Formats: sequence, structure tokens, C-alpha cells
Amino acid sequence: MDSTVLWVFSILGSVLTLLTLYGALKADRRFFLSGLCYFSILPIIGESMGYGADKASVHIIVVLVFITQFILAFPSKIEFGADNVAAVKLVGKISLALLIFNIGGIIYIFCLHAGVPRRFGCFHIALSLAILYVIIKRLTGKGPVWLKQ
Repeated sequence: MDSTVLWVFSILGSVLTLLTLYGALKADRRFFLSGLCYFSILPIIGESMGYGADKASVHIIVVLVFITQFILAFPSKIEFGADNVAAVKLVGKISLALLIFNIGGIIYIFCLHAGVPRRFGCFHIALSLAILYVIIKRLTGKGPVWLKQ
């Protein structure tokens, strides 16, 4: 990958990761989901470029995973209350899926030696910790359920 592209991806990844962390710490659903959602575009673009270079099928799998993350994290203005049991359970399952996707990103970058710069793995670590923080706060009842903005 070109060094200019790496710099652009690094800067955008840093900004979007910080946006996600800020949203998690401040309990701001819009910032949290926006950072996570738009961060997903970076692996989609990067892996698409990788597929164009070597045609390895692993790139398609990673693209599909992050398209799924993009869809699941896309911020919406739909509001529902804690009395909607199905919505509450779905929020928990979506959070867990997003955590698993980013842990997968960590494994892909650090353990499988995918040729992706390690700093992108650090972004996935930060995103995973932010998601885990929100899940723990929600389960302990000390944080937002984020069902209503």
C-alpha cells in the first residue's frame, strides 16, 4: 500500500477510534456508533485494495465482516424504551457481534501476519475495549442502555 494511503488511513482511523472512545466514555450513542460505523469503511477499502493486488479470498471475507459491522453500527434515530424486551436483547447481541468482529481484526493483524501495519491492530484493540466497556457498564446497570438518545 502506498505510504500516502497508509497515512490517510492512519489519520482517519485515529480520529474515528477516538470518536468511538469519546462516545463510550461520555455515553453518547451517536458518537460511539458513528465512529465504529465509519471506521468500518477503512478495512473495507484496504481489503478491497488487497484483493485487487493478490486475489486472495481472505480479503473478501474481511470485507464482508466489516460491511456487516458498518450495517450493524450505522447510527439511526429510532428510539425504543427498556420495556421493549426484544430490542434490549437485540442490542446486547449486536454489541457482542461488534466485539467479536474487532477481536477478529486483532487476531487477523497480530496473529495471522496479514501484512497489515500493526497500528491498525491497535485501533481494533481500542475499539474492542470501548465496546467491552459499554457492554460491562450496561450489564452492571451503571451505564446507559442507550435505548433512547
